[in-house]
Amino acid sequence: MSTDGFVYDVFLSYRQQEPDKSWVRKTLLPRLEAGGLRACVDYRDFRLGAPLVAEMARAVEQSRYTLAVLSPAYLASNFTELENVLAEHLGLEKSQRRLLAVMRQACAPRLGMRARLWLDMTDDEEFEVNVERLVYELRQAPDK
Repeated sequence: MSTDGFVYDVFLSYRQQEPDKSWVRKTLLPRLEAGGLRACVDYRDFRLGAPLVAEMARAVEQSRYTLAVLSPAYLASNFTELENVLAEHLGLEKSQRRLLAVMRQACAPRLGMRARLWLDMTDDEEFEVNVERLVYELRQAPDK
């Protein structure tokens, strides 16, 4: 656990289908961890046998930020919607920014997500510049 009380720096909320799954697990996650961040991801950090919704809530609460990886597939999932709603609600309770987002594929998220400034990660040519900015943000306190 860190000095600010969080077990993880970021919980990755993404759709577990291609191409989102491979991009998160093979591209984004390794780069975030190489930047020194502690990331929570479902396939390795959720406890086997535990209720899925309880694990989602635990991941949101124990992470400084929840990072929504936006794509058409993400928007079609009720589970990813629950993860970002939980993070948004926790942020409201704590008066903190707890939900961040990256746009992986062009899509039209709900109003609550569109009202936030997100990081455009649709262009792989700009990945390194964008991931450096993301790593910096994920290290910051979830201020008001």
